[in-house]
Amino acid sequence: IGIWCDKNPGPLTERDRDDKLWESAIVTDVHFLPNNRAVGTLPRELRHLRYLKTLRIYQQQFISGEIPSDYGYLKNLQVLDLDANQLQGQVPSSFKLLKNVALMNFRRNRLTGVSTEAINQMDKLQALALDSNMIEGKLPQFNLPNLKAMTVSDNSFTGEIPKSMAGLSSLEMLALDHNSLTGRLDILQNMTHLTHVYLDNNIWDHEIDDLFFAGHENITHLDISNCSIRGIVPGHFFNFSKLEILDLSRNLLEGDLSELSNNTNDATTKLQYLSLHSNNITGSIPDDISKLTKLEHLDLSVNKMDGHITEELGKLRGLEYLFLGNNDFSVSVGKFPSWVRNLTKLEELSLKNNNLNGEIPEWIGELTSLRLLDLGGNFLNGELPESMGNLTKLWILILNSNNLQGSIPSSFRQLRDLETLLIDDNSFKGDTAPVCESRGVDRITHFVSDCASNSSTSAPAASPFFGGWGDSLLVEIECECCTLCCADKDTTCNDDEWIAHHEGAWQSGYERVYWDFEENGIVSEMTDAYDTLAQAWGLP
Repeated sequence: IGIWCDKNPGPLTERDRDDKLWESAIVTDVHFLPNNRAVGTLPRELRHLRYLKTLRIYQQQFISGEIPSDYGYLKNLQVLDLDANQLQGQVPSSFKLLKNVALMNFRRNRLTGVSTEAINQMDKLQALALDSNMIEGKLPQFNLPNLKAMTVSDNSFTGEIPKSMAGLSSLEMLALDHNSLTGRLDILQNMTHLTHVYLDNNIWDHEIDDLFFAGHENITHLDISNCSIRGIVPGHFFNFSKLEILDLSRNLLEGDLSELSNNTNDATTKLQYLSLHSNNITGSIPDDISKLTKLEHLDLSVNKMDGHITEELGKLRGLEYLFLGNNDFSVSVGKFPSWVRNLTKLEELSLKNNNLNGEIPEWIGELTSLRLLDLGGNFLNGELPESMGNLTKLWILILNSNNLQGSIPSSFRQLRDLETLLIDDNSFKGDTAPVCESRGVDRITHFVSDCASNSSTSAPAASPFFGGWGDSLLVEIECECCTLCCADKDTTCNDDEWIAHHEGAWQSGYERVYWDFEENGIVSEMTDAYDTLAQAWGLP
């Protein structure tokens, strides 16, 4: 437990003077260190610390029960952080007495309600976090003139955005994501002071047009992914000089990206994260996409885009994530996109189902930051280059459904971090010893090859021959550590799509947290999410 004291906490009452408390230090801050195995309920006795300004009891997985109503008498309290416990019940109505509180964090608990009347009495409240609880019903109608950040994500809120939302004149961060909210987004159109807006994973009934959020020039993050919204990708988004995150993925958007060329200024753009995957976007990738010089994340996969993949993408030297798969692009015969070689910071590259042909170039081994490489579902031929063994950070390598041949390079012994390896539906020969031996007793989570006989799909073959009734059924490749063996040309074996989109979230700063292959579950975790709202938003 951390305790801070202050010899000058502020005005003292007559009782304080009688007790001569001003002569000794008075407790103003109490901080329970996280994950210290504290058990029980929140201590009611803290109500006696009348000059307490900061109370942090967070990430205590064994602290449960209700929030004591006695905490409403901590009238000097400015920060209350109860994040990531197992608290239940409601935010007490006695909290209406907390006139000085600026930050209240109740994230990641099991709360079922909040006293709107009490919260509306907190005139100085700047940040309110209620996300990841079990609150149902309609959104509360808050009337808080100084509120800058409100997060109610991951609850069970329903209905439309209340009209009172427009009265939150200081609001900059609004997180309504992962609920069951419906209706239109018109109320937000005039809230031009918003900078961080997270509306994803709801059921909005809205169509985006050229006027959508047109006046929001201060917008920094805008996430409306997975909401079934219709319309187009407005060109003016690419002219917002402060915009860093734009996620409109998993919607019903149509049209092309031609307006990008008319609105992008490479001198002012700050766009780092652009995700438009899983829509119905058509046309080609504009050459002017190279003006988005700050891009680190670009996902245009699973659309209806066509034409040649512009070589201008090779100018985006800061790209760490590039997904272009599952479109209708045309590629020069016998030529692997040479501009990829310039993207030396790439950590994830997916060109799945893109009509690629020719051989995988030797220079692929220069992209040593790669953690994911997906070239599945193309027409690639030839042998795997020995240089692929230089990709020692690879966790996921997808090469299935091509025309690759030859043996597995001995350099694959260096790929010790592989969690997923798909090489089925090719024409490899020999065995997978370089892979199996590199892992020792640790098996790869997903390893699929053509190691079954032509008569069945089975467990890994211990021998390249299966005998039966005097016949020998030749298998294509021997594998002692595969998790699934397919028969050559068996299209029903391993027929999952293996698409590993990055579904960004504000809680993790839009960094990759895990790889989720939908049908095949989570492969491995990458980073931790933010622990507190203060870390995510920079509040005290």
